[in-house]
Amino acid sequence: MDKLLRNAIDSIEIGVEDFQSKDGRRALSAVRNVHAGVLLLCKTVLWQHSPDAEGSLIYNKMEPKKRADGKIEWQPNKNKTVEVFEIKQRYKLLGLTLDWNKLDELTKHRNTIEHYYLTTPEAVVKEALANALPLINAIMRDHLQANPEHEFRTACWTVLLENADIFAEIERECAATFDKLEWPSSEVDFPIKHLACPRCGSGLIRQQDPDNAKPNEIAFACRACGDDQFDSGDCMEAALAEEAAGLFYIAMTDGGEPPIAMCFECGRTTYMIDAGECVACDASAPGSCSACGDPINVNDYNPDYPGLCGYHAHQWQRVERE
Repeated sequence: MDKLLRNAIDSIEIGVEDFQSKDGRRALSAVRNVHAGVLLLCKTVLWQHSPDAEGSLIYNKMEPKKRADGKIEWQPNKNKTVEVFEIKQRYKLLGLTLDWNKLDELTKHRNTIEHYYLTTPEAVVKEALANALPLINAIMRDHLQANPEHEFRTACWTVLLENADIFAEIERECAATFDKLEWPSSEVDFPIKHLACPRCGSGLIRQQDPDNAKPNEIAFACRACGDDQFDSGDCMEAALAEEAAGLFYIAMTDGGEPPIAMCFECGRTTYMIDAGECVACDASAPGSCSACGDPINVNDYNPDYPGLCGYHAHQWQRVERE
């Protein structure tokens, strides 16, 4: 286990050295190494909780082996260790907790940089390191009973702390640009934690006009790469899908209507059912059917027949065809 922990620390320290390099091509290496180091820390915890001295919980498979005395026993296949999904499963089985959202964010940045590594802005690498710090801290202190400031070289630990502080400040500045936003839904929160730049993947998204209060008039911009020309409606749609994922799952398994529907005007899944409006455009379905008085459901609303529910709009269509 000590060797595994040392490998984890070495990998993170090399990643931080890559981050400090003036060679922009080492940005990819920085995030790769830090991500790998965090996974090694997770595996060190699994080794510590393994029922044997061979760290069987870090390996992907157990296979039957025949011993010299002819008896069969299960031994780990050491050709492959666990990936993120198996790590999460085994932590759950052991009753161990970790901020998996942070690990998912770190993995997302690793994957994004793999794709955009030639144009990766420094701020995105900083964001990845900022997501890594709480994971490193929690794993080492809570699960391994080790003090990271003692295990890491002072220079490395200082860079991680300073970067996290800088990133947190930029994150607060971005969030403050939405302070005046009048979010219409009480069922689904404004998805600020899930906003992401479509160009670089960074979550450092700000509103270009901090005085704007209307969701459908938001113009997003990225503090990491500077892109301010991407489609704000598409960005909102992707973030809302993440924000409401749990509610969609409940609606799918337990029945009932999901909290967000496809907008009949812009075609995005950004129409808030409880608010009766789309947060990506200014569409809003009228409240009640003029024929029967029932509430108009946006899922069967026909804009060619305003003021009618889906059933009566269909009836009018039949009459007109005849």
